[in-house]
Amino acid sequence: MANDRVIPWQPTVIAGPKQALLVTPETAELMIKKAKRPLLILGPLVKEDPVRSLACGIAEKWDLPVVTTADAYKSFKDKGLDSTAYGVVEIVNLLKDPEWQGVKGEGQHDLVIFLGCIYYIGSQGLSTLKHYAPHLKTLTICKFFHSNADASFPNMNDEEWFNYLEKMGK
Repeated sequence: MANDRVIPWQPTVIAGPKQALLVTPETAELMIKKAKRPLLILGPLVKEDPVRSLACGIAEKWDLPVVTTADAYKSFKDKGLDSTAYGVVEIVNLLKDPEWQGVKGEGQHDLVIFLGCIYYIGSQGLSTLKHYAPHLKTLTICKFFHSNADASFPNMNDEEWFNYLEKMGK
């Protein structure tokens, strides 16, 4: 019997032979510590509290440059978080280019952390990065397991997810 915590949340997502590693908040923090130029991408599913506040805490603790997608920009701007707005397809295409200078113009990012993107488009973006951006690692800290990432939180309920995000923001 398969473990429900590491099955793609959307059953049609088939990652192939390379699947994401299941990570805890502690492992995710180690990945961020090790990265030279990490990037946090926030989607529309985290634009309301308490997840918005938790996402802001993570961005501030780790001093992460932030990209907001879809209609999340205004919500995070109202919260005081400095972010850059991109479409999710646009940022994925930029991340594929190893010559892109990154959000702050300091060089391409080496770790991209996704939080709150719509599952099906996030999964396709992660699949694109897995195949066409070997220069970077991907980490998802969403409440659903993303098999196309390099590392992902497991499937979990809201309470456990909030607990995981709190640990990363403290």
